[in-house]
Amino acid sequence: MKRHRNLIISCDKVLKAKLQTIIFTKIQEDKDDDKERDSIEEEDAEIAPLELEEGVKATIDELKEINFGDVENPRPIYISALLTDNEEGAYIELLLEFKDVFAWSYKEMPGLDPKVAIHQLSIRKGARPVKQAQRRFRPELVPLIEVEVNKLIEVGFIREVKYPTWISSIVPIRKKHGQIRVCVDFRDLNGAWPKDDFPLPIAELMIDATTGHDALSFMDGSSGYNQIRMVLKDEELIAFCTPKGIYCYTVMPFGLKNAGATYQRAMQKIFDDMLHKNVDCYVDDLVVKSRMRQDHLQDLRKVFERLRRYQLKMNPLKCAFSITSKKFFGFIVRHRGIEIEQAKIDTILKMPEPRNIHELKSLQGKLAYLRRFISNLAGQCQPFSRIMKKGVSFEWDEACHNAFRSIKSYLMKPPVLVAPVPGRPLILYIAAQEYSVGALLAQENNEGKESALYYLSRMMTPNELKYSPIEKICLALIFAIQKLKHYFQAHTVRLVSKANPLKYVMSKPVLSDRLARWYLQLQQFEICISLKRP
Repeated sequence: MKRHRNLIISCDKVLKAKLQTIIFTKIQEDKDDDKERDSIEEEDAEIAPLELEEGVKATIDELKEINFGDVENPRPIYISALLTDNEEGAYIELLLEFKDVFAWSYKEMPGLDPKVAIHQLSIRKGARPVKQAQRRFRPELVPLIEVEVNKLIEVGFIREVKYPTWISSIVPIRKKHGQIRVCVDFRDLNGAWPKDDFPLPIAELMIDATTGHDALSFMDGSSGYNQIRMVLKDEELIAFCTPKGIYCYTVMPFGLKNAGATYQRAMQKIFDDMLHKNVDCYVDDLVVKSRMRQDHLQDLRKVFERLRRYQLKMNPLKCAFSITSKKFFGFIVRHRGIEIEQAKIDTILKMPEPRNIHELKSLQGKLAYLRRFISNLAGQCQPFSRIMKKGVSFEWDEACHNAFRSIKSYLMKPPVLVAPVPGRPLILYIAAQEYSVGALLAQENNEGKESALYYLSRMMTPNELKYSPIEKICLALIFAIQKLKHYFQAHTVRLVSKANPLKYVMSKPVLSDRLARWYLQLQQFEICISLKRP
């Protein structure tokens, strides 16, 4: 008996006619993420609004459910439905062999090996303890909260505590099925120690690194943070007050400052020799990728062996094995490149013309998310910028109307971006228009055809508008270097422009402060010029 639903989203008419593609998604449990811990005032807490669920792990492949349990005690896991019978059998055999690396319940999570990671707080000396007042809740919520507290006690995630120095209050978040998630408001406690600056992966680079593979598998840690233990002396510092009593966590809770850095550091230790090869991870999200489909089983086996060694458990309801494409960081990644999720395009296409500043800011926020895909976005949005200036009345004129229509028209056929091929030169096109500067980063494919990697643009400041034409071209180049530095460091770049900004900067006998700064930035990279004739 299936315990999930399929959400079907049809693609636009052109894509449907050509590819006959349907996007299937599977429903997953609510993602245990501290993003959902929005603070709720006492009055609001009485209502306990429905939780906003991230819910679905979207794939372009249809997912097939494999049940390792029975009807009464199902233990589902998901693989691509596009596999052949032989491939499906091989994946089922592998997953059965390593089914102990998955946790279908909290009781199957012994905790990550403490030698890998343990979370410790570093309270500043002199920090004054704060005891938050207990929140008031509607009587109907109290038994639901107590049920969740009892669950946490039963699995050993929390214990009762007496005389704590710090006390945080709880924030109940109601799930769609009516149950309550008990979150803790750690805001005061989080301000008492410094930020852990352990670097998280750059999302754009992870997206690039995931494209161009024949087989992908995506996994998610099972209540990942809760698999890392707290240092014993720090447990009582994360005490929280409930209608049932005062408790503290014995494991690293969600919402605690630096928890993400601790988890990322643990993943770095576990997969150190695999990262950026056939494995990538962003906190508790794990990607296994193979250039050749026949290698994917072996790559998965190595990852499973590592998970077993360190007792790190994955959530089978949030895993998808041997797929070819997937929604990743809000975009669709597949072998041929990176695409905008159709739902995001449809949201903009269906938007009416903004009637006030608030609606215009909403539009610009949605466009900013897609800026990598839109040529000269800043220039196209220039009419919007004019009416958003402080003290200017909101008047949606013909220029705004035309700009809005132009952007919608562009998004009806958005480009498919590619990831750079190592060892192959990049091509940079730069331009300076009346109010904006922009660039396009491209690369030739095996057939010698140029493919876009990245579009970028920005408005010029009032001072920059006074630059000479050649200085504006220089500004466009410097802007591209600053934003795409990670690409420039790994590739030779051929610059295509109507003017030669390199010659302009380097031929000056005496450089101004601005040109001197530009000169120093240009020296770091291998750039050759190719003049574009008017």
